[in-house]
Amino acid sequence: MKKKLSLLFIIVCALSLGGCGIFAKARGVEHMLVIQTLGFDRADRGVRLSLASSAGVSAEEGPKRMQGEGPSITAAIETVRGSVNEEELFCAHIGHVLIGEETAETGIGELLNYICRSPELRISVPVYVVRGGTAGACVLTVGDGRHGVCDALDSVAGEVKLRGDGRCTSAAEIAQGLARRGSALVCAIRCIPSAERDESAGEESQQALKTVTADGYAVLDGERLAAFIDRENAVGVGLLTGAAGLCELPVVDRNGQTQTLTLSDGHSRLRPVWNADGALTGLDVDVRASAILSESGDGGDEDYEQSLTALFEQELSARIAAVLKLERRLGVDFLGLAEQLSRTDSGRFDAMAEPFAAALPELTFQVSVSGQLSHTSDLREDL
Repeated sequence: MKKKLSLLFIIVCALSLGGCGIFAKARGVEHMLVIQTLGFDRADRGVRLSLASSAGVSAEEGPKRMQGEGPSITAAIETVRGSVNEEELFCAHIGHVLIGEETAETGIGELLNYICRSPELRISVPVYVVRGGTAGACVLTVGDGRHGVCDALDSVAGEVKLRGDGRCTSAAEIAQGLARRGSALVCAIRCIPSAERDESAGEESQQALKTVTADGYAVLDGERLAAFIDRENAVGVGLLTGAAGLCELPVVDRNGQTQTLTLSDGHSRLRPVWNADGALTGLDVDVRASAILSESGDGGDEDYEQSLTALFEQELSARIAAVLKLERRLGVDFLGLAEQLSRTDSGRFDAMAEPFAAALPELTFQVSVSGQLSHTSDLREDL
């Protein structure tokens, strides 16, 4: 069905050269307004959509920001279309979808269904929950006269990929997680003041700009926001799901100095604990991780490095434990632990008298971390 709808969309677009709706009148490319960011919030009238382009009709124009309300997403888009005068909205290039925190608490089902069923939107589009704010405020206020929220979100996507303390999740991944285990993780972002100022405005009207930053994960239980995972604990998610990256871990050494360790590699292995009746009572989590030490407060002292290794292990253990405790408290398997267990011990797992989600609140977790430190290349060794 999705392929048929996509084919239909391509045919209609080829005939109409239109914008966001399949019934758009034929217009030239110069009259198209390419939308790249969509913000979704609940409103008194039903839905409030906030849209932003990366640029205006001409190359000299900066991003355009629009907002409209309606009883449905389609109606809200029509409201926006009616406010853009001679320009036609083109939504096929939307690269980011934002959801306000309060809206996510009420449920994202309507938006997710729209994305998955629409022939105009890609189901691979990244989705974000705006922590502590609305999607509209983020779309309308981030950036300046030349750059908008789309540029900021592009930077966020690259940042979390490198740092490994978060991950941009697509609409397809969210829908898949909800279908398989009734829960999903969504990249959380926060709107914050920028260090830059709006130079496109006059000197007297210059004001501090706003930007966005990654801020951990939003946890969905069903289609509703249930909790957030702070950015500092997001590395635990990566290690438990096989997506660890180059995450920086600050630790305070024995001299009271802060040393930054960069997680360079890590993986985990689950070992289920069964009782005599075949019931699952706990999970042992074995983690192997290595980190890069760029600076050393005590030179090459072996005891000092061993103490740093112990701090590294403690730091990782605490962050992993925090994520596991949240999963147990919520009683939802947003980490996909059941799928991992079904692969490692399928016989006993399939024979469980109760589903994994029912056993989850009573499980005990034992986390063991084995860490190793390595040094970046010291050019002095070649002198």
